[in-house]
Amino acid sequence: MEIRLIFCLMERRIFDKFVGVKKISPQPALKVKSRIKSKRHAVMIQAFDQEQIEKTETILETDLSANGVKVALLVDMAGHIIAKCCGEDRNQGVYALAALAAGNFGAVNAMAKIVGEDEFSLLFHKGQDENLHFSKVNNELLLITVFGNDVSLGFLRLKIAEAIERIRVLW
Repeated sequence: MEIRLIFCLMERRIFDKFVGVKKISPQPALKVKSRIKSKRHAVMIQAFDQEQIEKTETILETDLSANGVKVALLVDMAGHIIAKCCGEDRNQGVYALAALAAGNFGAVNAMAKIVGEDEFSLLFHKGQDENLHFSKVNNELLLITVFGNDVSLGFLRLKIAEAIERIRVLW
């Protein structure tokens, strides 16, 4: 079993600086740990085992891709892909999409604070041919989906909500 560690610098619940990814040999799964260095920053160590990732990718495939979603990405708030489900023709730009979407989500949450909201937990961007939908899974994870106009937004939101509930059980 492979365990992936992601080391991040966290400021006010938003990951703002990526330090590195390290693959280590099989060991028992590590729990998320936080050590406060100051009032402003905390070092986060997030560990994901291969089984969690595979189960998450299965959920993305069965709940979303099978219902018309072209790309489904589970990313951390810094934009690093944790799990993904997309066709080979879509694989090229997913890393840039993940990073930009996480930045967009962070910017919109900052705007939410300005207008007096705690957060906006979902975002939707409509294009001529394709659309983007972002949903917050928990404080560390974001689900990004790309879908065409042939998929009803209401139906998609229902399927995303179901997928998020199943993903929350794993994480």
